[in-house]
Amino acid sequence: MPKTTSSGRCRLCGRVLGKAQMSRHLNSCLASDSPVSANARGVARCFHLLVEAAYAPAYGLHLEVPAQTTFGQLDRVLRDIWLECCGHMSAFRFPRKRIQPASPGNIPQMFAALTQRDFEDEMDEGQRLMDVQVGKRLSPGVKVEYEYDFGTTTTLSIRVLGERPGSLTRSKLRLLARNEPLDIRCARCGKPATKICTECDCSSDGALCKTCAAKHECGEGMLLPVLNTPRTGVCGYTGPSIEP
Repeated sequence: MPKTTSSGRCRLCGRVLGKAQMSRHLNSCLASDSPVSANARGVARCFHLLVEAAYAPAYGLHLEVPAQTTFGQLDRVLRDIWLECCGHMSAFRFPRKRIQPASPGNIPQMFAALTQRDFEDEMDEGQRLMDVQVGKRLSPGVKVEYEYDFGTTTTLSIRVLGERPGSLTRSKLRLLARNEPLDIRCARCGKPATKICTECDCSSDGALCKTCAAKHECGEGMLLPVLNTPRTGVCGYTGPSIEP
């Protein structure tokens, strides 16, 4: 099923813009929405984050995140908007340097570095980050990977687009923009899809309109709703706990 889109909606002014234009638009929209001097009293650091589904980048969020926000609080917002279905574990991961083979003869050395202990260390680090304030690890240009559910995993790519001063009186994380719903079509008749068959989705035949879903051979128990999230059709996901 198609997973492409070229537009998103700014939550500050309501304009619908192409994906490539949204970041530039938000820079100017944020400046007029909250013109705070970096030298003013009561100022907090804020980061502008772009969050995309790693394997379906048409799904995207722009977030304003105060520096005192913890990674655990960011985790909760991502779950609430896009991901939460069954209380799965999750983790943030920063890029780590790996041993690079200088020649084909050194390839075993590279694989020796990727031990079970190394994997467990990464998992522990990802969990420890939950209590850390984002301002201690983020800066413009930094990229972070986030994973939700280590069985049927949804992987997100997070990039810090910029840093700006914000008011302490409005110190909560907020959604700046979100992609418009994707044009997902029924694999049988081409009409807008409303359901995903989890049994058929792996073969690209899982998207179904209301009519085709009603007579689908796999049965109602295999159907999940089509939603504006990269978690659509995965595990038991049936929708966000909040509609931001």
